[in-house]
Amino acid sequence: MTTENQGYTLAVTHRGSSETHEKIWLKPMALYVPDVAAGAVNELVAQLADKSESEQGFVLTVTNNNNGVSVDKDRLTLANLSDPTFAADAVKDLINIVRGYESDEETNVCGW
Repeated sequence: MTTENQGYTLAVTHRGSSETHEKIWLKPMALYVPDVAAGAVNELVAQLADKSESEQGFVLTVTNNNNGVSVDKDRLTLANLSDPTFAADAVKDLINIVRGYESDEETNVCGW
């Protein structure tokens, strides 16, 4: 049985306005490279029309499109998302959590 790789989705949501921007990564292992992960987060934040700080902050989400497993980091500030080290570590942590849910599966898709 062949399973089509639907990739991972990386998304940033402004909780105040509920505006979300996302990008699908068919080879999500690229997001383990800190510069790639930080650049991806910065790209998504740049697309947000409303970047104002609010009490609710921002949400960073990683979703495995093959099985629907999704995890997020909530109540982040714009400063968190703009910090390359924080952004790269947050993306890596979220991917590791998603991959942990996959470890019991028979086949592991998405380029891993």
